[in-house]
Amino acid sequence: MRIAVGEVRKLLTIRTPLWFALGSVVLAILNVVAVGLASGTLDEIGEKEEALGGMPMLLLFFGAVAVTAEFRHRTAAPTVLVSGTSSTTVTAVRLGATLVVGLAVAVLTTVAAFALGVPIVNGHHPGPDLTADHLVPLAAGCVLAGALSVLVGAALGALLRNQIAAVVAGIVVYFVAPPLVGTIDASAVDYTPSGSMQVLTRGVHGATHSFSESATALAAWAVGLTLIAILAESRRDLG
Repeated sequence: MRIAVGEVRKLLTIRTPLWFALGSVVLAILNVVAVGLASGTLDEIGEKEEALGGMPMLLLFFGAVAVTAEFRHRTAAPTVLVSGTSSTTVTAVRLGATLVVGLAVAVLTTVAAFALGVPIVNGHHPGPDLTADHLVPLAAGCVLAGALSVLVGAALGALLRNQIAAVVAGIVVYFVAPPLVGTIDASAVDYTPSGSMQVLTRGVHGATHSFSESATALAAWAVGLTLIAILAESRRDLG
């Protein structure tokens, strides 16, 4: 528990979460304004939901940067020595702490997008309004997509230990891999991290997979990469 509190406190006392939280909120607001006010008429439920989906992909990079900062500033080994426990345990706790802080940022981003976006899409566009039946699952999807994206980024950071490499890996996983997968099997794209996130945030229409299937797929990616990162740490020398 002491290690967990220390890792969360560490994240809250550096500027990284603040800047990523600010960037995530700003991008979510810009997305709402661009889609809600500047993209023409939104007269279908799916189009209005897409306007509120936000930009959770930025949280992937928050996870990667937050974890690799330990290696960049050479504080990873001292943290393990001071904690009096194994590097594997510290890594697992660090990933969990990053997920908790990332979850808070995802909630903040979703609240900002909905607070500004719901009046815009319901008040300035024809067609049916978004109701609680639409907003609650959409909000849950946005928060879940953001939090799990943080964990994917954090796991990549713990696995690669290099900030640039982790960010590049995140770009490959989220932007490069889906089109390549789509050339082989279009329906399989929804099972990629990026495709699952798009389904959860209503970024795509006519997806072949349900909310639960996409949530399970993204969670499997996040947990799987986390376990690989922890296993890799157990086989490394301290430092």
